[in-house]
Amino acid sequence: MARKVYHSVPSDGAWKVRSNGRTISQHRTQRASEKAAIRASRGVEAKGGLAQAVLHKSNNRIREERTYGKDPRRSRG
Repeated sequence: MARKVYHSVPSDGAWKVRSNGRTISQHRTQRASEKAAIRASRGVEAKGGLAQAVLHKSNNRIREERTYGKDPRRSRG
């Protein structure tokens, strides 16, 4: 099963939640965008799927990654 990935990224003075190159939602603040990405990831997990929220800083570098659902394999770290 493929993992559904949601990115919280800065875009033109706003923040967007993107998945598979498509904009899922747009928000005025970074915090609201992050909450939406996490909420979407947890929604996939609740349905028994695998999901990941990738939270970016304002310079577009990855700040944090959160995974939801049971990992398909054991891995360190």
